[in-house]
Amino acid sequence: SSPGFALFGVPFAFIIMAPKKLYHRKAPKASAFKGPSRPQAPHMLFAESVRAEVQEAAKKEAEASGVKWMTLMMKKVMEKYNALSDAQKKVYVDKYEAARKQYAEDMKKWKETDDYKEFLKSTDAHNTKKKLVEAKAKIPDAPKKPPTFLTQWLADGGRAKLVAEGVEFKKMFAAASEAIKKLSAGERAALDAKVAKNKADYDAAMLEYVKTDAYKKYMSAVTKAKSGSGARTKSDLVSRYLVNKPKGPGGLSAAQHHAIQTGKKDAFAALSDAEKEEWTKKFAAAKDEHEKKMAEYMKTDEYQEYLKASKAAGVKAVGTKTLRRKASKKAKKRKVSKRSSKKASKKASKRVAKKSKKEEEEEEEEEEEEEEEE
Repeated sequence: SSPGFALFGVPFAFIIMAPKKLYHRKAPKASAFKGPSRPQAPHMLFAESVRAEVQEAAKKEAEASGVKWMTLMMKKVMEKYNALSDAQKKVYVDKYEAARKQYAEDMKKWKETDDYKEFLKSTDAHNTKKKLVEAKAKIPDAPKKPPTFLTQWLADGGRAKLVAEGVEFKKMFAAASEAIKKLSAGERAALDAKVAKNKADYDAAMLEYVKTDAYKKYMSAVTKAKSGSGARTKSDLVSRYLVNKPKGPGGLSAAQHHAIQTGKKDAFAALSDAEKEEWTKKFAAAKDEHEKKMAEYMKTDEYQEYLKASKAAGVKAVGTKTLRRKASKKAKKRKVSKRSSKKASKKASKRVAKKSKKEEEEEEEEEEEEEEEE
């Protein structure tokens, strides 16, 4: 269904009609859906141990300097943390590494639950609404929506009257609603006529505006935002949909593969030629194995859902390179088979031509012999 409504058969986007709330500024948190909390960095773990000591000093300094006490506190914490020896820092680094491994395991389990699916739905809704707001911000030269009866009364002197009476801003609309109830029939009729004229002018301007390229681009952005998955980046889509994607060397080189497997950077260059050749074979075998697994994985429903989401979000999907490579291999095979069939047909035609020529020569020889005998 198209967003908005139709005026004289022309669809208007509902954003132009300015809904009260388009999206919540804060994205949903995983913790609200029983998701694991991210591990604290080493310096934040250290901050917990010295918070009580540093906090009071930071608050006193903040009162004197005017700087926020939280900023001062973190500054003092980092000064203390950077002053630690490597051995002292290692205590917090080890705690972080242990927490990070546990977080990865918890995330893997959480992604298999219904809570995670609900979290994705909520995040997608937030991101979609955010895209709608961005689309609205980009729309150029759109006619301004006309004021309502109440806002027109405020603009025509009602606001100044209420301010003079000492009405606070947050109570302005409530006071205006009460004030317009007390208008005379003549005042109400005059205001109604003004509002109706503004509305008619706006509708006429919109009828012209919807014919422009600017409006078409805007509607395209709105449609894309509403039909998209809500995910904004390639990595976001991968983490959401490709939960069971097989791992492999991907676009690495043999040297990078060696560094990952052994944990030694730049050690590949120092290997002998025989060792390099052995690692190159291992790397090629790993790539072949990964391609086989990916070929099977790309047949699953999980991957098909990912493809749909990637297409809707306008993001290039993972695995399409493998598909293109296979397609090119098939095309090459077809070309080779075509070439071979052409060659075969040429050879056959040559053989036929040779045979017919030979037969003609034999017939001529026989005719000559007959003539000599006569």
